[in-house]
Amino acid sequence: MFAGLAAAAAATVVVLVACIQGPWDYYPKDPEVFKGVFLTGYALAGRPVEHVCFERVLDLSEEATQAFAFYDSADVRIAGRFSGAAGTLVLAPVVDTPNCFKGDSASLVERDGDYALTARISWDSAGTKVTSVLTATAHVPRLFKMHDSATAPSFADPKRKVSVPDTIFTREFFTSLPPDILVALGREFPEAVPLVLDSGADTSTALRDYIALHGKAIQARLLSLLSADQFTYTKGDTLLYLNGPLNTLSHHFSADRSPDVHAVLITQQFDSNSSRPETRFDSPLGFKPDSSRYYFPGSIRRLIIYPDAKGANGYNLLDSMGVVNVWFHTLRNRLYFYGFEQAYYDYTSTAVDGSDARVKPKYNVTGGRGIFAGAIPDFFDVNIKIDSLTTKSYPLQITHGLFCSKEGWQDSKDCRDYYPAYCNANDWKPGECGQAAVAACLEADAAPDTLLKARCTVEADSARQNADLVKFGEDQFCIPRNFPDSIPACAASRKRCLDSQGINSCKQALWNFCLDRSWSANLEQCQPALASYCHDKPRLSETLCRHADEYCAAHAGSVLCK
Repeated sequence: MFAGLAAAAAATVVVLVACIQGPWDYYPKDPEVFKGVFLTGYALAGRPVEHVCFERVLDLSEEATQAFAFYDSADVRIAGRFSGAAGTLVLAPVVDTPNCFKGDSASLVERDGDYALTARISWDSAGTKVTSVLTATAHVPRLFKMHDSATAPSFADPKRKVSVPDTIFTREFFTSLPPDILVALGREFPEAVPLVLDSGADTSTALRDYIALHGKAIQARLLSLLSADQFTYTKGDTLLYLNGPLNTLSHHFSADRSPDVHAVLITQQFDSNSSRPETRFDSPLGFKPDSSRYYFPGSIRRLIIYPDAKGANGYNLLDSMGVVNVWFHTLRNRLYFYGFEQAYYDYTSTAVDGSDARVKPKYNVTGGRGIFAGAIPDFFDVNIKIDSLTTKSYPLQITHGLFCSKEGWQDSKDCRDYYPAYCNANDWKPGECGQAAVAACLEADAAPDTLLKARCTVEADSARQNADLVKFGEDQFCIPRNFPDSIPACAASRKRCLDSQGINSCKQALWNFCLDRSWSANLEQCQPALASYCHDKPRLSETLCRHADEYCAAHAGSVLCK
């Protein structure tokens, strides 16, 4: 009897559980592999349409390229109001990036408007000619304007001139605290303030024991109090970098906005001569990281996106947007704020920042996938300086060199472009800049430039003891100049690059040079380079290699095409 009841109960539970919806019910089940066209485009108020890009979704075995169009024909139009008049804007491919389109530079996007994009893309999909028609509508909000002032923790005020020590538990730091904060801290931790102020020694046994028990709680509470102790500054002001225990406090920004602003993206542009200050996150276990890790490629980075939502305190996140102190570099930090429509946040939260692959991405494009969103941009400048006695910083030019030296000078466009300038600035550092010294001396001979020749000769002569370094240096000089006949060394370089079969170092350097310049049709050396790229390597991009086939058809006897 009991067995029967148990079985019936178990069956009932199974039925009930089967009826309960869980998050798994909303996950896509074995979605089909998308083989169409992906769109990324923006309509930014006060600016021309400059970023509408299409890409064919590739198989894993294919290589992407923006150097050549993947399509046979494309017609891209946007209907809306531009510079005070309604009309339809016809977009044109961007030179050297034909899969991206832009509009007339005099036709500016307006606020409080809808922009309807229609694109007809005829292309080859796995051997079948198809025409994809993509449509999307971007809404540009009515109002988004950054306030000319912001707030920051009071210790960032340069008028205070207070250095923050490595630990908060010093008499000097406690006496620098605002009186109301000191009182609040004393109320919650009555023994802490007398121990620090009266002992005068942060190494005393009583203080050390007290810190071991309550130090983390005191510091957390103090940071909470200091985060609320803000002062107001104006756009373009210079502030102190918050070091040590105050490292993670934030500046806060606000804006006037209309109800159709549903998200704000913040990006940062920093000065190329700036330094990246050390943060408390760099050595959490007490071990200093490799200095090359302080380098960030480029000069603009995406920081954070705030949604139109209420936080734990009940306030809307867009009313006080925080930028954490650790993100700042020295000198000028230009913070760009973009007031976006809802579609952009839906896209980024599901397709860009979403960590769960089972969540279905939200796109606002029909006939394909992607995003076409509207926004109003604005910016706010903050200048940052450090207290050099308490904060170590790492100049970008130095960390750039350390990063590339560790990763490999030829492993990325960023490092390849920086290599000659780095070596010149460091007088062709022995052991690292030999090939750059050879190239520099060839440049000095061609100029002629006696001063440059005098500076590069020592390291160039040393490098000439190594035949490979000589070849690398000659190739570095001759490739950008298309192997001039007036330079005898370029004859050997031309032979290695353009008159030999198989992969060699000269061809690798030539391919990198042309890749870095999107295989520009204006560079004569990049046409034969493309032929060898598609014949010496696996043929990974038909979009790219069909142009190699055109070259080989016109140069049937070329060794590069065999």
